[in-house]
Amino acid sequence: MIRTAFAALAGATLVLAACSNATPQEKHELGCAAGTLTGAVLGGLVGSAFGKGGGHDLMVAAGAGAGAGLGTLACKQ
Repeated sequence: MIRTAFAALAGATLVLAACSNATPQEKHELGCAAGTLTGAVLGGLVGSAFGKGGGHDLMVAAGAGAGAGLGTLACKQ
């Protein structure tokens, strides 16, 4: 658990460092990617609470897909 949290923190630090001298368009694209990935992860976590057996895997996939779709809504200008 601690290793996962440390890896997430290190990854977030690298992403933020990459934004320091990025153009506004690059920052927008990074925000879109972050929103899509965050939506997919959260959707997968919510989906994992439903279903059993093969249905469980289907619900995780459906949740991840729906979350990614919702995460991309932030990219619409």
